[in-house]
Amino acid sequence: MPQRKASTTNKTRKTQKVSQEQTLTRLVEEIIDKGANTAEEINRAVLDLPVTVLDSLGLEEAADDVKKVQDSSIGAIYKLIHEVNHKVADLATDLLEQRGRKKG
Repeated sequence: MPQRKASTTNKTRKTQKVSQEQTLTRLVEEIIDKGANTAEEINRAVLDLPVTVLDSLGLEEAADDVKKVQDSSIGAIYKLIHEVNHKVADLATDLLEQRGRKKG
């Protein structure tokens, strides 16, 4: 009987470790997302200056065109960063689950 209890305790510890690792994986994913969001905001703010200058020079149409290109480019880049981040986190979670099943 004591062996069974030890075996159950070992499985519980392994499950807790995998759960902690998955929690850490998601925390890293969240931190990367927040960092990417901050970088995107900074990029948009920096790239807004030339648009503002064009606008102030009376070149509203050019400013609108530049703004559309910038928004599209920045949006595509950061969308890709977020997608890769989520895929990597999902992969890490899957690998941790597989490792947990192999050891369990």
